[in-house]
Amino acid sequence: MTLIKPFQAIRPDLDLITSPDVFFGEVKKNYPEFYKGGFFHKLSSEGIYIYHMKSKGKTRTGITCRMPVKEINNGKVIKHENTLAAKEQKMMLLTLERNAMVKPVLLTYPEVDEIKELIHSYRKKLKPVFEVEFEAEEEIHQIYAITDGKSLLKLQQLFERKVPHTYVADGHHRLATSTLMQKRAKKKNGPNDTYNFFLCSLFSTNELEIHDYNRIVEFDNFSPMVLMALLSRKFNVQLLAEPRKPKGKHELVMAQGDEWFSLKWRPKVLKKYDSTIGLLDVNLLNNEVLSNIFSVEDISTDKRVKYVEGPVGIKGIEEQLGGMENRAAFILPSLTWDEFIEITDTGATLPPKSTWFEPRMKNGVIVYGY
Repeated sequence: MTLIKPFQAIRPDLDLITSPDVFFGEVKKNYPEFYKGGFFHKLSSEGIYIYHMKSKGKTRTGITCRMPVKEINNGKVIKHENTLAAKEQKMMLLTLERNAMVKPVLLTYPEVDEIKELIHSYRKKLKPVFEVEFEAEEEIHQIYAITDGKSLLKLQQLFERKVPHTYVADGHHRLATSTLMQKRAKKKNGPNDTYNFFLCSLFSTNELEIHDYNRIVEFDNFSPMVLMALLSRKFNVQLLAEPRKPKGKHELVMAQGDEWFSLKWRPKVLKKYDSTIGLLDVNLLNNEVLSNIFSVEDISTDKRVKYVEGPVGIKGIEEQLGGMENRAAFILPSLTWDEFIEITDTGATLPPKSTWFEPRMKNGVIVYGY
């Protein structure tokens, strides 16, 4: 049973915004100043909002609403990743400074035909409240407001009956912050309705894509030659003629210096983990390479490890490496939806930064004020 609730959204005043790419890129750190300066205002009535994206020939449609924080606590919102301690602290400070959520938690659920048809029928009847074009990414984001009681109730009832729970696609730190904000509000001021909810966008799994999320590691305690010798104990290593991503499960690709290698786990390594749910390469990488070879004790706090999202491609990884000999990039195969559902349904969690979902929500397009 998934509870979705309408709210009075805070929206950007597009008449004052000359460059959406620049403005929305700055919202994350400058929202309080933008709000005081009149760049945002509340819509006139409460609603649930259809969020429609057009991007490079693709369209994706979901909804943005608020959801009770108790849905997190009672297990109806299922997390799949642990959070980074430093980022969780930073998110808490930013939320207190803004007194608002400027970016929704991205939730997903297996597609329900009745919900899909209803959302699309509403969108056909409505005109966008506003739309934002991001030229750099070639994206158009359109927002439609469902405000009449009958339509809201029908949509809410469908989610309540047809969606037993949702999965967090992106926003674990925002989710953790919402829980902390609710506890803090109750302790300081007693119950406060706005803190009992968090901002979220719900897109079915058919509307989303899972991409790889990769690691770059800095090392100084051994040479690249020694690194290759250590890796050869864990993998069958093959020099690649040209850069590429892994072709499937249990193959990693490593970039070091100006060379690229295929790394396939040796059978003896896989056998150690044959009872592990999903036998995921990200867990093998953390345990067998980052911990055992690079001596990374805490993946969530070690500053030698950087994360690179899959959509930046080979070029983005090479830019992050910067030609430095003491850096190695490990490119992971992306999770399948079956693996994702299996992990979350069994209550298991992934290490931080294990998945990258598209599309990405933008800061400041729809804001929930506390």
